[in-house]
Amino acid sequence: MTIEELVRQEKQLQFEGFDHELALAITLEIIDEVKRNFDKPVGIRVYYEDKTVVHYLMNGRKTSPWLDRKVKTVLESRHSSLYPFLLSGSHEEFAKWVDDPTHAICGGGFPIIVQGELKGAICVSGLDHLADHQIIINVLERVLNNQQVSQGNSI
Repeated sequence: MTIEELVRQEKQLQFEGFDHELALAITLEIIDEVKRNFDKPVGIRVYYEDKTVVHYLMNGRKTSPWLDRKVKTVLESRHSSLYPFLLSGSHEEFAKWVDDPTHAICGGGFPIIVQGELKGAICVSGLDHLADHQIIINVLERVLNNQQVSQGNSI
């Protein structure tokens, strides 16, 4: 994954509107995606407008600090948690986060951007960090595509 590809994902996977029901729908899609493609459980957190609106641990997944760390990284970087990972060798601030136990310099956290404004983060933890990231991307592409189709049908 290149930084250009990541920035393109962040620009494309934005919302016109977002609410708690959509957060739950995204979480359920993530659970289905993981069950279909992996034999490991994950933790999922959707953090929106300064609060956790969904926190889910699949059967067998234990609580860990990674979801908190990914949320913090997304909110402070204003990008996917993969963004600082890709730039940590060349960006002074992100390089400091590598050894900071409160940040996650890895994939698996993605920004919730509503009408151009950062509103929260969707985080997955439990697989390889690139797989955590890709699960979110796959689900958001599906959910946003389905929203566009639904809106197109109602016109």
